[in-house]
Amino acid sequence: MPDVAASPPPAAPPGRLRGLSGRSREPLFAAVVAACLVFLITAVATTLVRQRLLDSAQERFDMTASRLTVDLHRELQMCTHIVRGAAGFIGAQDTMPSTDAWERYIAHLALDDAPPCVRTLGYANISSGELVTGSAAKVMLMWPRRPDGTGQLQLDTRPDTLPALQRAADSGQVVLSVHASQKDDDIDSADHAQRARVDMYLPVYRNAPMPMTGSTRRAELAGFILAQVDTEYLFASVAARSPRVDMRVAAGTPAVALYPPAASLQDFPMPAGSPARFQHTDKLHFGGQLVSVSYASDDPLLSAPLGFATGAFIASGLLAALIAGATAFVFAYRRGETLATAGLARSLSSLNEARMMAIVRASSEAIITLDEAQRIVIFNPMAERIFGCSAMDAIGSSLDRFIPERYRDMHRKHVEQFGATGVTERQMGRQRVLTGLRANGEEFPMEASISQISDGDGQRKFYTVMLRDVTERVKAENELKASRQELRELSANLQNVREDEKTRIARELHDDLGQQLTALKMDISSVQQVLGAQDGVPSAVLTQLQGMRRIIDTTVGSVRRIAADLRPVMLDDLGLLPAIEWLLNDFTTRYSIEVARRIEPGDVLFSRNGATALFRIMQEALTNVIRHAEATRVSVEFTVADDRCRLRIADNGRGAAPEDTEGHGEKTFGLLGIRERAHMLGGSVEIQTATGRGFAITVILPLAAIQQEEALP
Repeated sequence: MPDVAASPPPAAPPGRLRGLSGRSREPLFAAVVAACLVFLITAVATTLVRQRLLDSAQERFDMTASRLTVDLHRELQMCTHIVRGAAGFIGAQDTMPSTDAWERYIAHLALDDAPPCVRTLGYANISSGELVTGSAAKVMLMWPRRPDGTGQLQLDTRPDTLPALQRAADSGQVVLSVHASQKDDDIDSADHAQRARVDMYLPVYRNAPMPMTGSTRRAELAGFILAQVDTEYLFASVAARSPRVDMRVAAGTPAVALYPPAASLQDFPMPAGSPARFQHTDKLHFGGQLVSVSYASDDPLLSAPLGFATGAFIASGLLAALIAGATAFVFAYRRGETLATAGLARSLSSLNEARMMAIVRASSEAIITLDEAQRIVIFNPMAERIFGCSAMDAIGSSLDRFIPERYRDMHRKHVEQFGATGVTERQMGRQRVLTGLRANGEEFPMEASISQISDGDGQRKFYTVMLRDVTERVKAENELKASRQELRELSANLQNVREDEKTRIARELHDDLGQQLTALKMDISSVQQVLGAQDGVPSAVLTQLQGMRRIIDTTVGSVRRIAADLRPVMLDDLGLLPAIEWLLNDFTTRYSIEVARRIEPGDVLFSRNGATALFRIMQEALTNVIRHAEATRVSVEFTVADDRCRLRIADNGRGAAPEDTEGHGEKTFGLLGIRERAHMLGGSVEIQTATGRGFAITVILPLAAIQQEEALP
């Protein structure tokens, strides 16, 4: 690269200087106009960029606020898990558990040390009649106990609590009650303060037929699990995750301020005169209540880029205005001033080179300039930091010292070929990430681009390489790949566990329950024969026994159908092909859809995992046909050729848009499961569909992955 050191402009002759003032008005006017125009354009660009940065900061703040809302919902869900667990404990008892049993259960939960924000938990007996009349009921079991040790508290069914209890009794779900705290509150009045109170209620029912209707729930109501939520700790723990964000919460009808503890509705969503620049409000429906959460922040980390960008653009505008003015002045003054213009041009050239060097030194990327022998002639401060080597030590040495030895020959040839092409600039390397070598011998990943330029007379070439250290990005990408692999392994393990559980349940239904029902049928037949041989037995009794036998036959059929839906016994006992034949025949019988089949697996013996995967893929594909296709005909092809197993299921239904098969929604979980099963076996999935043109899914698996030495019979 040419020498960039600034040199003083040559002195103009004295005569020229004396005549310069009379001729400088027009160039000076042009310079002022050009500078003002450039500065105006810069001001407009600064405004636009500032607004874009402000919008970007607001988007980041919205993401932070949404994450806090999700955390708040998760914390409330943890509280409902405690309430549901207590309801299950009460419902599992034949009689009312003793206080000691209750305290052992509470000790097992370790609520004193657990992070969930339930600070009071109790159970109260109350009948549906008491719920209608609004009568008070005693809390039979309570944690923590009252100071007098009785543990007996009053369940207040006042007007603002009674509707919540009635909604809980009718729905069977956890219901939230939000109201202003009073001195006679039952759950915990020892730590009373004039602030809002949030209670959770969950009904407990006696044994009742399923499903339960609203009237059945009222009739079978046994009592309520009550829990008081420590809202101050709950919201404070969520707000502490983003300390620079001011969070305010209100809920209830009428609305009540929940957080901060001393806040009022006048402070919601934000107090008057708040200086917060970024604000966001979320609505959270939980337990039948609408919870409004407001977030605000004036975090300097969000607004810092605004000031920096504004200052940078203004500074750039001033610099550009100066350059434009100087350029306009030079061009306007060139006429008739050859000698002065040449001197001014040299001055501007030196000034531009000095500015270029200033830009190179201030660049956030490492910049290295090489000569044709690939010796370093420029080494900016960022390159010093990245490679751990000073510019004084680097300039004059070969670039090879910063390249691992195994890549040096290839890199040198790459630079030489690039110089021969005449291309101005391009990305270095076939891949985006290259490898650099620090002065201490440490290798690191980097991105690089290269450009070339010739000096003024075209005799020498210089190459400029711009580098960026991408160690953190590569590390993050590797962690993401590892995380995805772990999720896939977890999914595979969950599918195997689920398949084993289905097999166990199907075996127990088929063998244990089926045998018991058969034995019951034989006993009823014996009773029917004995009673039929006796005189005086009413015919209605014999008819009822015959009806019981039919019910048992129907029940046996249902048990076998349920067991087969879970996992066909023949898949384990007879193998994959009989199981597929049974599945297709059952599909045709149930839904009256014609199935054209071509099953040609040859003499392949499938492993247990391979047979299970193929059966489940076919089962899920047929299920999708029933749910979405509205088809009248299905074709199934199952063939083995060229060390690959090919399974294709196609229908003549309504089809789908291609983009719908790649989304993540309720209608695509089946396809996602098929893709995961195929991926675990090293296979691929291809989908061919269009709206109104049917749907076809093709799964190709390597034969080695599904054919093992220990195969199914």
